[in-house]
Parts: sequence; structure tokens; C-alpha cells
Amino acid sequence: MTEKIKADILILGAGIGGYAAFKNLAKELKKNNIKKTITLLDSNNYFTFTPLLHEVASGSIEPGHATIPLQELVYGTPHHYIKATVEKIFPEKNTVQTSIGNISYEYCVTAIGSGINYYGIKGAAEFSYSVRTLRNAMILRSSIIEKLESCDQELNINIVGGGFTGIEVAGQISSLASHDLKKLYPKAKINVRIIQATDKLAPQLPPQAQEKIVARLNKMGIKILLNAKVMEVKACEIIFSNQTIASDFTIWCAGVENLAGYMMDASFCERDRMPVNNFLQHKMYSNLYAVGDIVCGNNQNETTTYPQIGEAAESQGLYVGRHIVHTLMKKKIAPFYFKSKGTLMPIGENYGYNVFHNGFVLSGFIAWWIRRTVYVIFVPGFLRKLKIVLDWTLNLFGFRYTVDISGN
Repeated sequence: MTEKIKADILILGAGIGGYAAFKNLAKELKKNNIKKTITLLDSNNYFTFTPLLHEVASGSIEPGHATIPLQELVYGTPHHYIKATVEKIFPEKNTVQTSIGNISYEYCVTAIGSGINYYGIKGAAEFSYSVRTLRNAMILRSSIIEKLESCDQELNINIVGGGFTGIEVAGQISSLASHDLKKLYPKAKINVRIIQATDKLAPQLPPQAQEKIVARLNKMGIKILLNAKVMEVKACEIIFSNQTIASDFTIWCAGVENLAGYMMDASFCERDRMPVNNFLQHKMYSNLYAVGDIVCGNNQNETTTYPQIGEAAESQGLYVGRHIVHTLMKKKIAPFYFKSKGTLMPIGENYGYNVFHNGFVLSGFIAWWIRRTVYVIFVPGFLRKLKIVLDWTLNLFGFRYTVDISGN
């Protein structure tokens, strides 16, 4: 397909930010009887709730619980979805070059997210697993099961990165090992370790929360290696400056790579992210918006850059939906302002930590349940919510999803 496609409002990427922008924009357009259509573009034909991918990787939930088909999302609306990959954005021409041809737009919302940052460490990209995408998470799960099916007696699983994702992945893998796999593969032994380059896990959190998290990880038998900078990753080992450790599975959770520099001319970028004003519009082009990890901006009269987390992406997406409609109606809207409501972090099965914005820390089953409930509220459709709740409830009494789909 090479002909030029015209879009009223083009949303690039159907991650958390793009999904939120589409959902709110569609609602506001209908509510105000504005005859504009949305074109949602993504290289996958499904939305993925990425905060649940570590649970997909461990088999705690099924892949379908963390995804929503995009055709289902646009069904019954005047809007539509296009499966394509973004190649280049030309804001001066109001055009996006994609794998299926050029798309011109009246308004564009860029929500292409971020990639994996390996920091140039030798072998990290080649020999590491990740949970950044649904496909990555499923490959990791199948690979672990395949290893166990091949009668390996001991597996060393190392998670590089002691931030939120690394801690969540370690907790899920440890729960999988100590419960389901212990029953299904009684001869196997799985050692789980978190490797952190600095002297603290989850450095963004208050000391009280850090202490509770470390205590929980220790109780689960997860080893913690601090002040350990990875020098090289090989197929079965990780090399540091002063030691080498065995690693059957190295899971990379150490950082994100900003992608704006790949999508736009460098003159339109800042630190490989998209510079925005207080309305989340590109500083040079008012009809080009950004949400999610690609955003480079801050609250009015503040200097701290918006965090690259799902909560910020959703808040930005909802705001952009409102701002575009207000612009079409020639109405003003207050600047965007982000304030986190807190951190929801599961550590293993049926256990979590909620760190609220006032510093209060809630831990245990209730904290884990709150996080799951937030996701159920987030997904659209009563029947989908009901199915997810029913499946999750039944899963509490059975085995995890441990099917290996990697074979012929």
C-alpha cells in the first residue's frame, strides 16, 4: 500500500498512553457531537497492559488477561485501527511515514513508548530475556518450562535491575519456583537473584518501603547483589569486574531507551524524547502531542521531568483527549499537571506493597488485591471484567499457566 492516507486525529501507538488517549478522545468527540474520526496505529493488533507482563512471564495470568484486541476497541465506532509500524514523523509536513505508506493528519498524538536500554554492555542484547512486550514475556515463560522439561536439575535465574520491574519479576519467578514448579518438577532447584548497580533497591521509594521490600525478598529466598555493575553477559554466565556468576536465564530490567531520535529529526527532539509545553504539545508544533515515555516535559513551575511510568502515561493520554476536543471547540483548558497517587507493586503471588503519595505503606494480600482491582477497573466492558475476575479467582485454587508453546 503506497497511497497517502488522511486522518483527522492520528494516534501512534496503542500502549497505556495511546489507549487512554483513544478512549477519552472517542468519548469526548461523541459527547460533543464532533464529526472527527480517530485513526489508531500500532504494529500489534492488541493493546497490552504492560504492568502485568511479569505475571504473564511467570504464568500467574494468561496472555489474554493482559491484552485487548484493537479491532474490538474500535468496533461500533466511526474510528478505525491500522496495523503498521512508524518509520518517520515529519511534523513540518503533518505527515507520518509508515510501513504501509504515508499518513497525513490534522492532529497527531505520539505514544510510541520506549525500548530496552542495554547501556552498550557486551552480550546483553544477545543473551538476555525481557518482559517489555507480550511476545518477550511468553518467550521467557516457554524457555523456562522447556529447560525444566529437559530434566535440568538446577536453574540460575538472574534479574538485572533492582527497580520496580526487576523486583516484580523476581517475586513472580520466585513464587512460580516455590509453589507450582516445586510440585510439577520436584527434582528441580531454581535460584533467583536480583542484580543492582547501586546500593539500594527501588531507590525512588522512601526508606521504610525499601526496608519492607528487602525483608520480603529475603523471606522468599531471593538473593540480592548490590553495587554490582555488569560488564558482559554470556549464554550461561554474567561477568562483573571482580567475579563471574552462572546464569541460565538473564532477565534484563535495567533501563529504557528513548526512541524519539529514531522517529524524528534530531532538531525536533530533546534527550531522544519529544519536548512538550504544559499542554503536552510539541514546543514547535501545536497539533503534535506526546504522551507516555516519549514525553520530555514537566509540570508548570517545576523542573522534574515527567516519570516514565504507566500512571503518568494514562494521565497524559486522558488529558490530551480532552485538550484536542477543547481545541476543536475553541475553548481553553488548564495546563496538564501530574501528581502520582502512589506506587502499586506486587512481590510474588498474593502479596504486594502500596506506597501512597503521603508516604503511607500498605503491604500484604490487601495491597496485592488493590493492584489487581485497579486493572479490572481500567479494562473496558462488563463481560471482559467479569471473565478476568472469574479466571483470576479460579487460578487461586489451581496451577499456573505452564504450557510450553515453543515446540513444533
